[in-house]
Amino acid sequence: MKIILLLISLILCVACSPSSKKLTHVEKDIQQVNIKVNQLQMDIDVLRQEVQAAKEAAERVNTRLDEAGEWPNGFFANPPRY
Repeated sequence: MKIILLLISLILCVACSPSSKKLTHVEKDIQQVNIKVNQLQMDIDVLRQEVQAAKEAAERVNTRLDEAGEWPNGFFANPPRY
């Protein structure tokens, strides 16, 4: 949402200024924003995969503990569920 607002504000700035230098500068800024957005989307995809792997690992641990029949005493006396 912030990116859309940024792009709209940049477009309005361009519309109000006839200078081709400013237009070129704004176009470069937009390209940089798009590159950064793409990088962030790739980072998010990687993090989603890592979160999914962690959830699956936690579920395997929960299953093993459930199959063992009892949780150890102490900090995890009441089993957390993820």
